[in-house]
Amino acid sequence: MVSSITNMPLNSSIYSEGEHNIAINNLIASATQKVPLNESQKNDLDALFTLAKSNDQDSIELLQNLSLSAGEVSSYAQHLLCKLIAKEDGASYEAACSARSGCQSLITSFSDGVITNKILEDNPKLLLVAGSKIEGDGPYREPIPLQVKLKIVSFDEKDVKPQWWHETKLEDGQFETPKPSTIKDKDYWVKEHKLPDDGACQFRAAFTLRDKDDRWLSASKDDIRDEIEKKPMSVKQAIYDSVTFLKAADLIPDRFKDFFDEEGFEDGVYDKTIKSGDFNLYSPRGIESALGEFPTLTSEEEEFLSTLADSIGENLKNVFKLPLISDGSKAYSVPTGNHYNLITPVDFFTKID
Repeated sequence: MVSSITNMPLNSSIYSEGEHNIAINNLIASATQKVPLNESQKNDLDALFTLAKSNDQDSIELLQNLSLSAGEVSSYAQHLLCKLIAKEDGASYEAACSARSGCQSLITSFSDGVITNKILEDNPKLLLVAGSKIEGDGPYREPIPLQVKLKIVSFDEKDVKPQWWHETKLEDGQFETPKPSTIKDKDYWVKEHKLPDDGACQFRAAFTLRDKDDRWLSASKDDIRDEIEKKPMSVKQAIYDSVTFLKAADLIPDRFKDFFDEEGFEDGVYDKTIKSGDFNLYSPRGIESALGEFPTLTSEEEEFLSTLADSIGENLKNVFKLPLISDGSKAYSVPTGNHYNLITPVDFFTKID
């Protein structure tokens, strides 16, 4: 079905009199009433995008106004704005800049009541469009307004955000040019769970994802230890495999060789770092405590302990099959150094499989 907007006379405004007025009024009403997007409306929005690609100001402005809601029409209009700033389907640099500056104006006019915090929080793609770099930006382009950056930074600090936000590079209140396909595929809300930084975070993450039970998020170290103790061999095997790998690479320092040549060395490391409740298996100091007293360590020994701790962490990641990307269940762990946090869809703990 061809949109009546496509058949507009050349050089005519979308607000001029004509058959297309019905389509535009329908889009405005549908966005306001949050009705489901139908094929006819999608065709009309695509026709607006075709005009907008050539920097038609009225079409860009209408797409922005249609985006200020929460229905399917608004969501698709936001998707088209993302395509504009990514210069997809032949969109011009000028059109991309117009889309960006238009959304910036909506935000900087906040005090005039054009847009509210609630609208921005419900529609963060407007922040994305307002704060994105565009291919072709030179060193002398206008900077992102401070007010826009502050809104972006403020939203970034929230625990609940769309998944695409996590997958779009953000630095100093400015986004790298987004990929609309990623935005569309990852357009669902997730919550970041900050886990206690007490050495048991990887186990908390693993048990939370395994059981889909949010009680593990704040479980005590005693509860975590008791759960591990039901099947301690998986942890002990991770320790054993890491040491075996480093032995094969001839990386065991001389003073540590006797300990790691003993049968059951993995039991000693496990008992000292996990069974004790200390949960310092990922710490060089924790592993050192299982080896005995050494007044001083050489740089080689320090490096070995760090390498072993990291290797054990990597092996346990595989043992627990900890996902590191938003795939499958869309819940995943986020390692930062030796610490883990979790990101889950907002309905992860309540949704029935």
